[in-house]
Amino acid sequence: MALILLVAVNTTFAWEQLPSGWDFLLTLFLACIWLLTLLIFLWKLVTFAQNAKKKRENGINLIILGSVLLFCFLFPLGVIKSSDFDPEPYLIASREGAANCTSTITLGIDSTFVQRVVCFGVEKQTGTYTIKNDTVFLRFRNDENRRFGVIEWNEDQKKDDYGYLNHYGKLPNDKPLPMSILYLKK
Repeated sequence: MALILLVAVNTTFAWEQLPSGWDFLLTLFLACIWLLTLLIFLWKLVTFAQNAKKKRENGINLIILGSVLLFCFLFPLGVIKSSDFDPEPYLIASREGAANCTSTITLGIDSTFVQRVVCFGVEKQTGTYTIKNDTVFLRFRNDENRRFGVIEWNEDQKKDDYGYLNHYGKLPNDKPLPMSILYLKK
């Protein structure tokens, strides 16, 4: 059971986008499994101290359970992150909305992008992009229409304040959603 917990915690990137709040329920279930594993660990620790005959078997169980509990406590979202699979970044732009909802677009060197919206769950969209002058044209997968954004560069880029990516929707008269440019590969 402890090893299944360890695998489930390290694969959160695969199920972080489940629909209808299933990811939240799965996270809650894994937290309950962690607490149950902690209780089993404490019970095994008490029996280890009392029973001298099975010290070796209980010692190995204690080491495995303790290691899994410690690992899950130190890395609650696992070691493998979903951002590890993103393209090598050329430009990263982000904005924070209401209730700490965050939108991030990572434009990769290979002309692909990942848009991740974290707000009561994770929504991830991918696609390809092209840049012409100061305009970024985004083509989302599973979407026939192109979206675009206009890059507004800051004059003084010495302070790592590159400017904004005004991200528009499908129509030119949509209200812009400015995103601060956090990273730019030079």
